[in-house]
Amino acid sequence: METWRFIPRQADDGASHMALDQALLECATGPSFPPTLRFQRWVPPALSLGRFQKLEDVDLEACEASGVEVVRRPTGGRSILHLDDFTYSLVLPSRMPLPSGVVETYSLICRGIVAALRLLGLEPVIRVGGGTRYARSGAACFAASTQADLRCGDRKICGSAQLRRGGAVLQHGSILLKDRSELHFGLLRFEGEEERLSSLRDYRRNCASLEELGVNASWEEVAECFRRGFEESFAVRLREGGLEAGEEQRWRSLIPSYRSGEWLRNPRRLELPSSLQTGRRGTSSGLPGVYIF
Repeated sequence: METWRFIPRQADDGASHMALDQALLECATGPSFPPTLRFQRWVPPALSLGRFQKLEDVDLEACEASGVEVVRRPTGGRSILHLDDFTYSLVLPSRMPLPSGVVETYSLICRGIVAALRLLGLEPVIRVGGGTRYARSGAACFAASTQADLRCGDRKICGSAQLRRGGAVLQHGSILLKDRSELHFGLLRFEGEEERLSSLRDYRRNCASLEELGVNASWEEVAECFRRGFEESFAVRLREGGLEAGEEQRWRSLIPSYRSGEWLRNPRRLELPSSLQTGRRGTSSGLPGVYIF
């Protein structure tokens, strides 16, 4: 049975999480890199923005007053509030045979997520072919319908994004344990209160937390279901492991960039910290190497 690396629970700030995702993706083009799964806890709570999202979408003063860090992801999409959510990150090496299509790769990875959600008593399905509402969906990620959504009934249950480099794939995503949409929309800017309330209603219609679906599971219980779901779906054994020396060094070198005001503003739009070169042009977001689900 093949062994994948599992990096144990790590509570850290948003910049450290995003720097580690990029560092692992860069290292995944090496010959000895194992498929790597990890789960994230965000301390302090954070509002993560998509790589190309306008910073003007965010009320920075409201975030500071609420003790919420603001960080920009290396992947695309819109804002996610990491408070009472469960975030996963999977990095697959370039030597691993994967489907050529982005949606097909997403569907393959989703086997583990679907299995985990079934262990929690849900019946999620991947709905392919949407995405028409993305452009007008506002500044919150879960309000958007994409080209392939993981849904329970009519409501989105998991928001994910991919980034590719040299054949290696990073996919990370979030599942809402509880509904924190009132706070989330209080951290975003709108032209007025009427627009905020209208956007909030659309968001709540389009997505659901586990609690709203009748699942009152702790973060640890969801993590255990994810572990089992990936092991059973891919017929692999997850073995706990740490970072290699090169991975640790690259991770720590990227953290200051992810904490910098320049990256948060992202005035150059197309470059990751330290000028990581991305792959081919995306099809869902229309941006290089970046895919959203």
